Amino acid sequence: MNIKDYSYIVEIADQASLTAAAERLRITQGALSKYVRRIESELGSPLFYRHGKRFTLTPIGKLYVDRGREIIRQDQLVADGIQKLKANGADAIRLGYGMGFADFILDRLLPAYFANPGVRPVSVRESSSAELIRDTENCDLDVCLAYVDSFRSGLTYVPLSPARPVLVVPDDSELLDTAELKSGYPYPVVADDRWLDEPFIRIATLTRSGATAQAYFDRIGKHPVNRLYVNDVRSALGAVYRGLGNTIVMEPPYLRNSVAYLCLPEGTREEQQMCMVTSKDLDQDESLIHMQKAVRLLYGYIS
Repeated sequence: MNIKDYSYIVEIADQASLTAAAERLRITQGALSKYVRRIESELGSPLFYRHGKRFTLTPIGKLYVDRGREIIRQDQLVADGIQKLKANGADAIRLGYGMGFADFILDRLLPAYFANPGVRPVSVRESSSAELIRDTENCDLDVCLAYVDSFRSGLTYVPLSPARPVLVVPDDSELLDTAELKSGYPYPVVADDRWLDEPFIRIATLTRSGATAQAYFDRIGKHPVNRLYVNDVRSALGAVYRGLGNTIVMEPPYLRNSVAYLCLPEGTREEQQMCMVTSKDLDQDESLIHMQKAVRLLYGYIS
């Protein structure tokens, strides 16, 4: 028996009429009569007394209807609960990334992923690399893009690209006119220390970018003119985008047209590895496989 069987019998009991129940259920009277005969045959007992066109419950029919109402109610509670969970992303691929990656995720990765028909929805979370890897290990995330210092046995790592600290400046910055292209550097290198006199956006050292910038300043023994203090990379990049100053971040994979990257002299010491990290238990999830393929394609990864 299924929920439809119970709902049909309950409707007949409520209407005390096969004809009225069929009208409310929007099926033919003949089809509904066949349902009743089948269920009664399975139970080995009639559910209704027939008094002409009037249907009243037998004792067994009353038990069936009472229990049927409870089963229907519980089924609806389950359906409602599932819908509420779905509304909060319970059926989604849980994707984590650093706060400097929002443009890459929204402009590049998600459009590539959703180009595959039938894939699951995505729930996104921004956080630090350490928290992203921890949450992936604890099965609170399905996949993350994070800077990796060490490898943990329960996770799968796909190296994507090295990342180095870069000076992010507005695309009309005068520093771009004097920066020099050098072998071994992916972006022009700032020519001198004049950038230290320009307004600087300082990121909290709780972040990898903020700690890397602080280590760089400590090593060279010089510090910039701080104009703005922020807690995350996303806020810092937004401030540069709006012309409030320059900042140093670990190189995000996608460059907005309104900002530019410059390399720092001797800044390559802090180069780190960006990886895609997943739980080994999720290797067969079809939607996650599409997500991984999209990441590999956008990073130009060759296995």
